[in-house]
Amino acid sequence: MTSRLVVVIALVLLSAGCGSNAERASDPAPPAAASTPSPVESAPAESPPGEMPAEDPACEAPGRYADYSAEAAADVCYTDTILFFHAPWCPECRGFEEAIESGTVPDGAQILKVDYDSATDLRKKYEVTIQSTFVRVDATGKRIKLWSGYGQDKSVDAILEHTR
Repeated sequence: MTSRLVVVIALVLLSAGCGSNAERASDPAPPAAASTPSPVESAPAESPPGEMPAEDPACEAPGRYADYSAEAAADVCYTDTILFFHAPWCPECRGFEEAIESGTVPDGAQILKVDYDSATDLRKKYEVTIQSTFVRVDATGKRIKLWSGYGQDKSVDAILEHTR
């Protein structure tokens, strides 16, 4: 048996609830029938990178419009992540922001506002050359679709439709 397998089995046993006697004494529920879980039985199923775990109740993601952060962009609970390259001095951007704030971002979708003027690395990464640009990305940050909304219909529906 390799040392790596021993470590995996030890971690599985620890995560299965092998806590202290004090923790067990305060638990009002009777202990479950003893069985030795195998590493295969106790390991949770993993989703492919960038996808929402199937049926994870902790992944209820109400639609949101928020400021950009790398953590928010990588949140796998959101199946639709759209970066909005916004400049406060831009009338087009202000029009889109008003439409987003007065509209409804559907559950599972997020629109993250990126400061066009200061986020030069993100502009280069996604090849954004004008404010009022929307970029759909996956949870790994890979660009899926770019849409320049300059002069276009200003609505959440238009943003979602043009970035599919």
